[in-house]
Amino acid sequence: MKKILSTLLAASLMLLGIQAIAQPSVNAGYVNSTLKIQNLDPSNAHGAYFGLSYNLPIAGGLGVAPGVYYSLIASKETASVGTIFSGAGTFTEHSINVPVYVNYAIGLNRDTNFFVYGGPTLQYGLSSKTKYDANIAGFSGSDTVDNYKDTYNRLNVYLGGGVGINAGAFKVTVGYDYGMMNPLKGDNAAKANRSNIKIGVGYNF
Repeated sequence: MKKILSTLLAASLMLLGIQAIAQPSVNAGYVNSTLKIQNLDPSNAHGAYFGLSYNLPIAGGLGVAPGVYYSLIASKETASVGTIFSGAGTFTEHSINVPVYVNYAIGLNRDTNFFVYGGPTLQYGLSSKTKYDANIAGFSGSDTVDNYKDTYNRLNVYLGGGVGINAGAFKVTVGYDYGMMNPLKGDNAAKANRSNIKIGVGYNF
């Protein structure tokens, strides 16, 4: 019994120690997402992300930072044929992203450091829809398609990294993620890939 209590006490003290040196932060930024489908021109979507991360120092300037983020991306494409036909497709996607980044910081002065980071990110799609609007000779109509039903996979894994600067309590980051899984579902789906460029700001508590 004493051994069990001692083990629990040691684990509790270790957890408290980790929490004492861990650095939580809130982060938000811009996303440029590119979908490349074989034999088609790439399509771009723009959006934003926000969430929390928790940097755990390991040794020296080395650390690991798990996080949880919500992101939204959207795009719109239009087409027309004179005054006879006009149409538009509006794409909107919501997702939850869970990165686990390893980072290494180099001190520039007392309150500022430069850091690099990299690692995997697991993405789970919450919603992906495309709304189609059409007008033909004065007659209009619209339809909304759930992309996860027939076209897209909800899950993806990204590998990526980036650079950043901590200046006091604030930080700025620039990163890139490359999707490792085909976002299109089906055994006969065309080869495709999604990649993201992210520019963000954060506040370290």
